[in-house]
Amino acid sequence: MKACLKIIFLLITALLLTGCSDPVRQQTELRAELESYADEKIVISGLQDKDFEISVAELMEFDTVTKSAASNTADGQQVKVKITGPLLNTFLQKYGKSQRDFSVVRFSARDKYSIAVVSDILANRDIILGFMDKGKALIGEDRPVRVVIPEERAMYWVRMLNRIDFETGESARLAEKIIFLETASEYLPQEDYEYYERPDKVIKTRDLIGKYADINDTAIKNVFMVAADGLKKNETRANFLDGYLKITGSDIPKFLSPDLPQGMHVRDLLSISYGTTAFFSAAQALNVFPLLSVGEEMGFAFTDLLKQIGTTKAVSYRFTPTDGQSVLLSISETANAGICMGSDGAVSFVSGSPANKTVNKLLSIEVIE
Repeated sequence: MKACLKIIFLLITALLLTGCSDPVRQQTELRAELESYADEKIVISGLQDKDFEISVAELMEFDTVTKSAASNTADGQQVKVKITGPLLNTFLQKYGKSQRDFSVVRFSARDKYSIAVVSDILANRDIILGFMDKGKALIGEDRPVRVVIPEERAMYWVRMLNRIDFETGESARLAEKIIFLETASEYLPQEDYEYYERPDKVIKTRDLIGKYADINDTAIKNVFMVAADGLKKNETRANFLDGYLKITGSDIPKFLSPDLPQGMHVRDLLSISYGTTAFFSAAQALNVFPLLSVGEEMGFAFTDLLKQIGTTKAVSYRFTPTDGQSVLLSISETANAGICMGSDGAVSFVSGSPANKTVNKLLSIEVIE
């Protein structure tokens, strides 16, 4: 603790503003504030055989950086910080690791908020474990540590940090089956959900997975979501299965849960990957992909869907509508295929081949190897 206090003193001296009327008193007050949460613990999982804890005082003993950063929250508010703390990579060096060694690092807070930082960010961004902001102790709702990732969205800036999970190996798997959310939701129980004082309809994610995927596959640890604006987020299987998908009103499809902080909700979902099953929104695809004429409707290319989802190597594809009368087409027969969505919200597939086969009220596409 003495070493930690010495480091705190040096930081205080370096960060104090000039021209203070009583710098000694300010040093004393700041030191007291930092000491008030220096003993708080953060659980570390995935670095050693067993989970262990590290105190904020121990974090303070690492070499630190001070960086300014700004980002916007989901509701459009700008957050600005001048954060001080060790880099995550500096912390990992003690254990012979670096950020690039992990496919995912999940930061969790005491208010149940959590976010998984994916490999692209781990490979290209500094991650700061901050214990001071603007030369002052963190405010109460940020303590004991605030994670800041400059140049990334504020959703990654986790306050009240109490756990870090380092994960390797698991990433979104190649899809063997694609389910269209607009079609699937029609055949699931719908509930009223009060959303910003407006009643909308939701389906339970547990019902969705239970009907169209293997809900008992406990090997699945994370569920991967991609939004129309390019946001990539993964959620723990447990959190996802306890949530809902909002299917009416604004921002749909939207993953949400009354038990999770707002920052963990994901709006305008384009796709969800659960094991080898992918759930896809045709409505959002029309906002993302280049449009083309599909019969008498506007749609998007089947190949754009495959690129977005990522599928295993196929010889052919099975297209199944709600009536169960499947159509099996080879790769060559789908070369110019498209998917459209009618004014009634029904998803359709048009092969574009000489036979010009059409599948109305499309529910699923299966990869045939």
